[in-house]
Amino acid sequence: MKISLSITAIIIALAALFGFQQQKEITTLTTEWETLQNSADQKGISSDPDTTFSSTRIRNDSARAARKQAVKDFASDLADFGQRMEAAQKSGQKEDAAMMKEAMDFLDTLSNLSPADLKILMNALSADSSMKKETKQQLIMMSVMMIASENPEAALTIIAETSDSLVLDDQNRHILPMALSQYATTDPQGAASWIIENQDMFGDDLGDMKKQVLTSAAHQSFDSAMSIIGTLGLDDDPGVFPILAIGVKDGSQNDFLKALQDNNLSTEDRNTALRSLVNSPFIKGNFEAASSWIDSPKVSETDREAIIKNLHYYNIKQAPEKWLGWIDQQEAKSEATADATRQIISGWTEDNFVATGEWLQQLDSGETKTTAVETYASTLAQQEPVAAADWAETLPPGENRTKLLKEIHTSLKDKNPDAAAAFSDKHQLSE
Repeated sequence: MKISLSITAIIIALAALFGFQQQKEITTLTTEWETLQNSADQKGISSDPDTTFSSTRIRNDSARAARKQAVKDFASDLADFGQRMEAAQKSGQKEDAAMMKEAMDFLDTLSNLSPADLKILMNALSADSSMKKETKQQLIMMSVMMIASENPEAALTIIAETSDSLVLDDQNRHILPMALSQYATTDPQGAASWIIENQDMFGDDLGDMKKQVLTSAAHQSFDSAMSIIGTLGLDDDPGVFPILAIGVKDGSQNDFLKALQDNNLSTEDRNTALRSLVNSPFIKGNFEAASSWIDSPKVSETDREAIIKNLHYYNIKQAPEKWLGWIDQQEAKSEATADATRQIISGWTEDNFVATGEWLQQLDSGETKTTAVETYASTLAQQEPVAAADWAETLPPGENRTKLLKEIHTSLKDKNPDAAAAFSDKHQLSE
């Protein structure tokens, strides 16, 4: 049987219509599938039919939302407490035990908040219009302080992002350098970069902030401090070298000298840097290594004098007798060795005059002992003039001895006039 052309045309038309409808339905289903797949991806749901459904992402989102609401509720409670504190202060009411306990509870909760929580808290406090501006700022700064000690980078980020609601006045301005110093001990480059990125916040204090970060980095590592000089824009500032000296440890002393040499400092700037070296862990912590290095050919005579001249008791209090013995053994006695002896003996006497006296008794006669006894007796004169007199009388006659005896006589007059008169007659002192 032959099929007419008209019937064939109808069959083709019906097939085409059916295909069109299928294609339309496929397009619709495809669009719906893509929408569902995107939604699933956002919620952490796998679109693989062989994968078991997991609601972890949904649970996490729910937990985050609950946590965010909990922090906002805490912010509301904290704001309410701040208002009650304002009212109590205004009325002259003293904080009672219950209010103090409530304050401690708030601090305890603050200490357990994460950086993300604290950011939510500060945003909520900033948006609260029920509090005075001053109270709001105090609560915000208290929150920043809670995080600065543990996570200084997060604290600094919060400070930068909420700078409009934070007024870093004289009362709380210490928080910023505190956080920066803490940050510099763990990430010097990060702290230096943060200062440069936020330098508009510092105004006239920018230079001081840079040097504070450099100091913190130097205490941690001399090399780390050296690495951030360029970032801080302090390449041409000779004042960085006294700061760097503070961070010198055993093993970096030669690098420090090389840094001074490479930068071709003036004599004055070089001496200033070397004077600061006495405050370093290298000088304070290891007498044998430090004294040996100072005596080595690596240290010029001029540099050696600059270092010795600035030795103080509180720099070398771990071994004052060793340093004094080393100074006594220097072949060339100079103004620098005399200054160091006076400074160490004076501080040591104030700290422990008994131990100082015992050491002096064992010291051989000579220029160092004469200088040391003069300083020891002069330091004792104000509190122990009788003991000071015994030591002064061991000195050879001369202008320094007479001056010291007069100093002791003056102190005796305030404590025992009769003894002072006898002392004056004994040594034929003129008023």
